[in-house]
Amino acid sequence: MHKKQAPSMDKVEAVVHQILGGTVLGIERETQGVSTYVYRIETGKETLYLRILPEHEKSFAAEVLVHNLLLQKGVRVPEVVYFANCDESLGMSVMLVREIPGTHAGENLTREEYDAVLMDAGRQIALANQVPVDGYGWIQRGKHDGKVLRGEHSKIKDVITEFLEPDLSFLSEGILPANEASRIRSILESGAPLMGRHEARLVHGDFDDSHIFQQHGAFTAIIDFGEIQGSSPLYDLGHFKIHDGQRYLGYPALAEGYREVAALSAEDQLEIDLWALWVGVRRLGIIGRRHPGAYLNHLRQAVRKELECIGSKL
Repeated sequence: MHKKQAPSMDKVEAVVHQILGGTVLGIERETQGVSTYVYRIETGKETLYLRILPEHEKSFAAEVLVHNLLLQKGVRVPEVVYFANCDESLGMSVMLVREIPGTHAGENLTREEYDAVLMDAGRQIALANQVPVDGYGWIQRGKHDGKVLRGEHSKIKDVITEFLEPDLSFLSEGILPANEASRIRSILESGAPLMGRHEARLVHGDFDDSHIFQQHGAFTAIIDFGEIQGSSPLYDLGHFKIHDGQRYLGYPALAEGYREVAALSAEDQLEIDLWALWVGVRRLGIIGRRHPGAYLNHLRQAVRKELECIGSKL
């Protein structure tokens, strides 16, 4: 996919001043942006973030729709204050959002405070997972995709199987023993009907505690909807579960909050484990091809833990 280079600061400053007028005190490029170029803007009264989408024919339209739909449902997410399908001077889509106060969960929190924040996040993500999507997989992000959330695939089976065999073949060459890869293949093949029993719902797609914000031990918002997808409403719980434990073990508190909004049956619990396993394999397939490190080791251990967990339920 063709990506444009980050624009010069002169061009960014011109766009910001065009949007906000003469109220800007400072503009600074943020380093955390991966899929987008991100700039921190100080006005003296508040902090804003300008995001620029580098893909040539892509737009923030669908993401803006997601933010607005979630705010209407009472989900705390960053408020969008400006959006352009394609800024004329940059040739790219831009989106301006208000800063969420605080920092990610797990930073300077006691265990009790962390659990309380995770319970609030569970209630919030349960509401987010109620938003319907037309289709499964990555939400389409063309310039005309701002009215309906539409996934790339008509069947969830296509999402589940798209990378599964190549990932397992690659992982069995050194990251996972061949017998574990074979067992994963068998479990996910038999579990696919359970994973595919729901109509498509909106999922965050990258839900872990780095995207849960808090201030002084109080939940403030869920951030970063750059990987939104149509999937099972239990996908985000599975994604969180496979990433859990890098700070504290927060999944039990998250699930407790989720259950206050949407009940979780024994079948649901098994499906969450299946999604955790699937996400772990997909992430291992991506990270293993790039570079080893602590994240790869965490995923490998978490996948083995999920194998044991699912084995005790089947």
